[in-house]
Amino acid sequence: MKKVIPALTSAMLVMLAGPAFAGKSTPQEREATRQLNLEAAQQAKNTNQQIAAATPSANTKSQSAPAAAPTTPVESAPAGQNQDKTPAADAPAAANPDANPNPPAQ
Repeated sequence: MKKVIPALTSAMLVMLAGPAFAGKSTPQEREATRQLNLEAAQQAKNTNQQIAAATPSANTKSQSAPAAAPTTPVESAPAGQNQDKTPAADAPAAANPDANPNPPAQ
């Protein structure tokens, strides 16, 4: 019995798949396929027209101005602060070779 089930299953698959492998279709099948293809093409055409109408063309310029980038306010120091320092006092020690305790090797 165990050998009969696979044999029957194989036979059924061959019978069902036979017309698909034959490569020949009846005139009714060809006409049904043609009608379905025409219908699908018409639906695709309508969908493409709806999409084209909903989106602006890439070649046309937008009539609205571009959105401004977000900005942060500039904070300035009070008038009396940072004016009593000299530029030499702000310079790092590496810029003054006399102030550097470990001079670079030559």
